[in-house]
Amino acid sequence: MLKPIKTVSSLKHQDIKSKNTLNILCWNVAKLTKKELFKKFFEKLIKDEKLDFLILQEVKSDISKSSAILEDFSFVISPNMQTKKHIYGVMNAFNISCESNQNFLTSKKELKVATHKSILITKHTLNDKNVLVVNIHALNFVSFRDFKYELESLKEELKSYKDSLIVAGDFNTWNRKRVLLLKNFCEELFLQEVTYKEIENIKKVFKNSIDYIFFRGLNLQYSKVIDTNTISDHNPIIASFTI
Repeated sequence: MLKPIKTVSSLKHQDIKSKNTLNILCWNVAKLTKKELFKKFFEKLIKDEKLDFLILQEVKSDISKSSAILEDFSFVISPNMQTKKHIYGVMNAFNISCESNQNFLTSKKELKVATHKSILITKHTLNDKNVLVVNIHALNFVSFRDFKYELESLKEELKSYKDSLIVAGDFNTWNRKRVLLLKNFCEELFLQEVTYKEIENIKKVFKNSIDYIFFRGLNLQYSKVIDTNTISDHNPIIASFTI
């Protein structure tokens, strides 16, 4: 069972968008969010791609400052680690209204660093249509049994939800057994996978992709992978949907 936890958030008043597009980015930012090189690149990327929604893993944020990466975005952080000055975890940042959020820690811990991983679920309304966005950073250094347990627990949380759904993140699917389990997870939730022409730029471990965006109840318009090998070992993946 997933464990509910408290979040760190800044939810500004955001008008519900009148247009019917949703441009999202998913990226494991590898704790680079405090670096000036990252900030400058990220600000330009958001502007160039006209992004509405940021689904980020391994975010590093100040405890003492209630500020998102960008001032124009509301955000929710689901933390899994904390030091005296910083918290770390997954973040959903958005320039649309947020109706609610749920935040969980995995029951299992990673073996090497003894930490849980966090999962964040935010609910939004666009053009009178509900959209649930799930941000996951899956367990890495655990047995397949523990990995399966956590993914099955997430499926139980989501299976009663019938509206539009986006599930994205770093799934740590570095072997065939994990890939097949994720495929079954998507089939049971009626999720489609976003695919890319630039598949060579997707982060891979042992030739298996680990970063994904899945969706249902939306129309995919385009997708792309941005090559950022001078900044991070993961590349951001982008998908544009119509509502």
